[in-house]
Amino acid sequence: MSMIKPPAIFAGFCAIVLLAAIPSCGSDKGDSGNNDGNSGVGGGISIGNGGGDGLGVLQCTTTADCQGDQVCHPAAGVCVTPGAQCSSSADCPQGYGCDAVTGSCLPGVTGSECENDSNCQPPAVCTSGICGCSALSQEPELTGGALDIYFIFDRTASMGNDCSYQAGRQPPVNSKACYATYALSDYLINVSPSVDTRLAFQFMSLGNNDCNGAPYATPLVDLTALPIPANDPLIQAISNETFAGGFGTHIEGALRGMAQYTSTHGTPGREMIGVLMTDGDPNGCEENINTLAGIVSDHLNNDGIRTFIIGMQGATDSNLETLAQAGGAEAHDDFCGSLAPPCHYWNVGDGSGDAIASALQAIVGQAAPLPCSYDVASLTPPSGQTIDYGKVNVTLTDPSGTTIIGRVPDAEACPADQLAWSYDNPSAPTSIELCPNACAVASAATEGTRLSVVVGCQATVDIPLL
Repeated sequence: MSMIKPPAIFAGFCAIVLLAAIPSCGSDKGDSGNNDGNSGVGGGISIGNGGGDGLGVLQCTTTADCQGDQVCHPAAGVCVTPGAQCSSSADCPQGYGCDAVTGSCLPGVTGSECENDSNCQPPAVCTSGICGCSALSQEPELTGGALDIYFIFDRTASMGNDCSYQAGRQPPVNSKACYATYALSDYLINVSPSVDTRLAFQFMSLGNNDCNGAPYATPLVDLTALPIPANDPLIQAISNETFAGGFGTHIEGALRGMAQYTSTHGTPGREMIGVLMTDGDPNGCEENINTLAGIVSDHLNNDGIRTFIIGMQGATDSNLETLAQAGGAEAHDDFCGSLAPPCHYWNVGDGSGDAIASALQAIVGQAAPLPCSYDVASLTPPSGQTIDYGKVNVTLTDPSGTTIIGRVPDAEACPADQLAWSYDNPSAPTSIELCPNACAVASAATEGTRLSVVVGCQATVDIPLL
């Protein structure tokens, strides 16, 4: 079990020490200065007195601040002598949990991660994996932010005979081209995206002089909000394609043009990704798959934009996987074709049925970023109570543990060196707004990351003002 990490302290700041330590429910122990239990500004929180909670009094931000064999408790922010070695919290006594970093049992104070109630020190209980009050409420699955997709679709002759799309009917031709025409059109018309989604569209391959990506830097149909009606220009463009081919499978050109468009057409507050769907291996332009993978990995590293790969019958799965991994897709267990799962691409076979729609839904699920603004009306107060805006905390959980994101008075006070948030209106809040650096982390979060808004019991952790 990993423990909660406190927010970083301002570099060089020593006048006031901020601790991510929160006293157990019902306890008044540890309040100091003139802290009223709501703002926390101007008063540090010290916990324990060497008493029953097992915590000392020496405050810390890292173990280097501690003496002897003591370690810095990641949730309490005080030095503590570690308990017995452990591999899981089941190895620890009542009121203690196993810290994955030190491999030892540490006191399960409020804010510590837990597996069950026995890992928490009473009266705290284990709620959504965190020691807190029984009235603690958490929002573990928050709707993602807005998403823009640049989708490039293979039009080579190997796709087979084309067909015209007619809404509400079945594909009239048994070919990858016809199946894909219907599957894509049905998806774009009927999708109910979980997040605000727009899609731009282009075909591949477009000519003998497209290897530099220039023809793909401009979509055939620009960003269009989904879903769309059956008579939308995007549906007409897909339906009218003849799949004549004749130029080869110019994956290099498509990837270069996709990188050019997605890196220059981003909209603030919206995630941008690229999706390439092909039924073949590179043929014409650059054909070395590792060189092609370098195009998308450079795009990811330089621009922070991911590229997702969908393959159809005829494409080599190992090539698809190489491109998908380089593009930043996350591992999953479905549509892995001939490769043993997990994989990073999607092989949708001949495109029939709902395979293409399923792949696109999975991609949207991976790509949609955590939002940077949260409506306080969606928060759930403890039973029978109203929201106490001085008892709201924001946490970010990823595979390395949980970080408490501290509050600042307003957007102008957002620090440059640590994650933070503020209310839009401190006196009458309507939303929680992540500061730019916290927003950047949330937007770039990968699968398994959760941003939670915790309501009730514990006073808001505030970042002290200089």
